[in-house]
Order: sequence, then structure tokens, then C-alpha cells
Amino acid sequence: MGFTDSTKLVPEQTVAFISVPDLPRAVFRWPQTTLAKIGAEPQVKAFFEKPFEAMTKTQGNNDAGDILMKLKPGHIFAAMVEFTPQQSSAVIGFQFWGSGSDCEAAFTRLREQVSQGQSLPELQKEDYQGDTITTSVHGGISLFTAHRGHWGFITNNLAAIKDVLDRSAGRSEAKSLADSTIFKETFHRLPKDADVVIFAQPQSMVEALLATGAAMGAQIIPQQVEQLRKVEAIGATMKLDGANLRDSIFILRKDPPSIGDLSHQAMKFTTKETAIYFDFVMDLPQLFTLSQNPSVTALLRSPSYQSSQLPTLLPEAFGPECGVVLNWEEFQMSPSGTLAIQVRDQAKAEASLAELLSLFPQSNIVELAGVKTYSFPNLQGLLAKPTFALHGGFLLVGLNPDDIQRAVVAAGLPESLEKSPAFQSALADYKAANEVFGFIDTKKIFSRGYPLARQVMIFSAAVMPGAADIIEAGKLPETETIAKHLAPIVYAQTRFPDGYLIESRGPITLNQAVLGGASAASTFFKPSTNP
Repeated sequence: MGFTDSTKLVPEQTVAFISVPDLPRAVFRWPQTTLAKIGAEPQVKAFFEKPFEAMTKTQGNNDAGDILMKLKPGHIFAAMVEFTPQQSSAVIGFQFWGSGSDCEAAFTRLREQVSQGQSLPELQKEDYQGDTITTSVHGGISLFTAHRGHWGFITNNLAAIKDVLDRSAGRSEAKSLADSTIFKETFHRLPKDADVVIFAQPQSMVEALLATGAAMGAQIIPQQVEQLRKVEAIGATMKLDGANLRDSIFILRKDPPSIGDLSHQAMKFTTKETAIYFDFVMDLPQLFTLSQNPSVTALLRSPSYQSSQLPTLLPEAFGPECGVVLNWEEFQMSPSGTLAIQVRDQAKAEASLAELLSLFPQSNIVELAGVKTYSFPNLQGLLAKPTFALHGGFLLVGLNPDDIQRAVVAAGLPESLEKSPAFQSALADYKAANEVFGFIDTKKIFSRGYPLARQVMIFSAAVMPGAADIIEAGKLPETETIAKHLAPIVYAQTRFPDGYLIESRGPITLNQAVLGGASAASTFFKPSTNP
């Protein structure tokens, strides 16, 4: 089968690289994951029968599946080997257990997809050191394919496919990504047996994007550009780790600035029933500096704010630690929450509230549970009545007075979320993280939110044209069918002398949840093309 390390097939200065190092291993690991166990539930399988049938009923999808089954890919990678404002060159490679003819069938299928139903272009073949390079032109896209032994390669650049063939044959003496010191420094903090590996050296991409932006007249923020240029590389892995999915990201950035370490004091505002807890440090002085840049935001640019002492007082009075606490009690329609911002200087914190009162003279001051709270009618909306209070060394911010009261009561209880059974699996990450820590009780969130969402989905499917052809809303699984499998999502960010390590694990990771939510939101809120 030959070698399996695809980092030896791409240049040392590769801009971006993604790899599935061992597809069969990932396939064997998958059944142990929470997602697989949920998918194996009879109720879940019954619900997905119709959508799956709709997705696989076309002959084209069946053909693609047959080709992959014959090809039997094992190791897959994709690399951006060059990126400039003028051009970019990418290489896709895969190791396979099938035959050479199976590989050529996969190439043919790819050309059909790129041609988008049009007739296939004429193929040109070139012999290169005993290997055959096949070229096809699809509009403005040139596609070069070749296979050597049990490796197949696809690129959009003739020089790139010749380079990867030379490396696979051992004819090239040029350094590869596997030889890169930066690559090794990036991955020494990441899992060694991951199922997905990602690496990027963003410098050339950043410079290309800055040049493009400058040509278009975009205004840059010098502080942010300076920080971006200090990032040498980014490495990431995803591992099917027993029942959990586990993401690990390392940002190689020597001597990262310290804005303070977590003290975890905001934990006192939680209870054993808290559903979501985030604890993080934030550079408030830098944030307020950026807020004065008109290209960042129009917020806080009112004349009354600028003439007050708040721009000076706030960054000196508060930070760097912040906490977010969300509770979702049973039979409650929506969660309640509090933002807690650490008080750096008590006198300046009190002066900040006094200054805020001068800007909003219609404020209400009420004492709740022995704590003075401040609310501002001018800031109130239909569903929110923002309320502030100073308590326990923190500025508490709630959407309504009840949120403040819950936080004050929680601070007086003997046991916090830290003592709950659900939190014990997160305890090591909680103690190790020095910049960001997050905990999401997915079972609690799902049990509270899914029953209402289920009713909404049933109603939507009944009134949405064509929905009944894709899903059977009446077969939506019961809450407990899914909830019984769920475990917490844990997130931790730790600063080291050589960069930042970001880790997340759970039934899905926080990174996957954010990307999935953003993708769903972009689809749902896609602007209409109707006039």
C-alpha cells in the first residue's frame, strides 16, 4: 500500500491542509459515539427513513455510493499549496484499496459533476516519468488527475500535480510539510491519533486578503492586523473519543499577551441546577479602545456618552473576568440568565453606576434581597428590563430584576454547579483553563427546549408546502429517547508560552454547534430573490 503520511506529499510552505488519516478507523469508532447511539434508536431511525429515501432516490447518488464502495478510500487529504491575489493551487489526494480502474472511475465521476450535466470535455493525456496525467478543461477550470500505486491525485495546477507525483515517487528532495518545524511545534500539544487533522499557515493568506481589501478601499484596524501577523500557524484535530466528539485547536503564537487568569469566582452565582456556565477573561481597556474606532461600531458614539466619564471609568472599574450563568427550570418557557463582570475598583465601579444614572435620570432603584438594583426604563424592550447590581465583587447584569435576585440567592447557597454530579466530568478542564471555560448541560437544555420545538416542527410541517414529502412530523422522537444519551459539552481555552490551546468535547462540540447553528441560520434567513 506504500506510505500513509500525506504530510510528506505537500510542500513545507503549504498554506492550508486537511486530512482524514485513517477512514476505516473512524468508521469503527463511530458506533461508540453518542450521535451514533441516538441514530440507532428505533424512533430516530423511523423518523429519518423518509428523508433518507428522498436523499438517495436519485440514480446519481447511488452511482456515487457504488464508486466509493469499489474505490475503498482509506486516507484522504486536501491542501492549498499556494494562495496569492493572482491565483491559488490546491491538491486533493486519497489512498485507496481498490484498483486503478476504480480510481479512474472516480475521476470520471468528478468530471461529470464539474461539468454540471454538460458533455464531458476532451481529455488530454501526458506521460510524466511513467505516470499518466489527464487534463480536462471545464469552462475556466482546468482539472489535472493522476494516480500512482494506491494514491490518486486531483489538482487545478499542472506544476502541483507533477510535484505531488515526484514526492510520492521519492524523486523530490524539497522539504515537505512533515519536515516543517512550525508544523511540529503546532501539533505537539494536539492528540496524535485524531480522525480529522487540519493545519494552516495563515501569513500568506492574511497578506493576500489585506492587499485585496486595500485595493477595494477597506479600512483596516492596525491593532488587529498586528495580532494576526503574529500567528505563525493554526492546528486542529477532531477525534471520535468514545461517546464524545473532541475538538482540539492550537494557535501557535509565541509569547501571547496575558490579560489575566481565571479565578473562577463567578462560579458562586451558579446552582447545582445551572444549565449553562461560561467563565472568561476579557481585555476591557482594549475593547473600549476599539469601540472608539468608527469602522468597528457606531455603539457608544452618542455625544452624551462621549462627554461623560464612562469611557474612562468602565475599563478601570471592571474586568478582566466575566461569567455568564443561564438557568432553565422545569416548566419554564425560556431560560433566565445573568452576566457577571468582575469589579476591579469598587470606588470606580460605584462612580460608573452614578454616571450611568446621570445619563438615564428615569432610572428605578429597588432593593432586592438586601441588594440595591438599578433598572432603566429607556433601555427596556418588550421582553427585557435590563437590571444592574453590584454584589460579591461583581457587576451583575440581568434581563430583568428576577435574574439579579436569582444570582444573589445563588451566591448565598452552600453548593454551586461545581458540586453537581453532571459537572464532575468537567472538573479537570475547569481547573486547567486559564482564559475561557464553558459548560453546557445538553440533557437539561434539550429536555427543556425540545418539547416546545417539537410542537413547532409538527405545526410547521403541516402548513409548509412539500414538507410532507420529506418528513413525517408525527414520527418525531420523544424527548427521553434522545435526552437519555446526552452528556455535557465542555469547552476550555488555556494560554501557554507558545500559544493558545482550545478544547471542546461532548455529544457534539461547541465549535460544531456554533458552525451548525450559523449554517442553519444562514439558510433560514437567506434573503428572498423575489421582487
